Amino acid sequence: MRRCVLSLILVVAGACGFLGAAQVLALSSDRQQVITVEADLAEADDGRRVTVYKGSVVITQGSLRISGDTATVHYNRERDLTALVVVGKPAHFRQQVEGQSDYQQATAQRMEYRADNNLIILLGDARSWQGREQITGDRIVFDTVHNRVQAHAQATTKASGKPRVRITILPNKE
Repeated sequence: MRRCVLSLILVVAGACGFLGAAQVLALSSDRQQVITVEADLAEADDGRRVTVYKGSVVITQGSLRISGDTATVHYNRERDLTALVVVGKPAHFRQQVEGQSDYQQATAQRMEYRADNNLIILLGDARSWQGREQITGDRIVFDTVHNRVQAHAQATTKASGKPRVRITILPNKE
């Protein structure tokens, strides 16, 4: 799950030309596919080290598809990616997982990648799933270095009166 979301970030950054030879953790065939970015507006500001894509942004590479209202790429003087933010109502991510039939998918109002600490953050009605297994919350944080996930509570449920996260795990097949 975390590797697929990371590939979302790396592919977007690669599409913007700021990652160079970064490896994308996707289907092996996805890495050789053309990256296409479509938007109503693209604006690069080299002085501020930011590129912004606005208006029905769609980024594709092979089986990978990212969409949102805006995608903002931040980079340093060496043109290395420092942060990526995709915002939508909601923003969407989808990618085929190597050797599996179900796509890895995620939605959130805001998806962020922070390169300095290798965090992927889904904010606002966050949901990540593959098949029937899923995790939902108001904030989901993926630590790609330590292979950790932290989910923060969503809106208060009627049953408990407390904010809750929800994780659905299917039983192992024998």
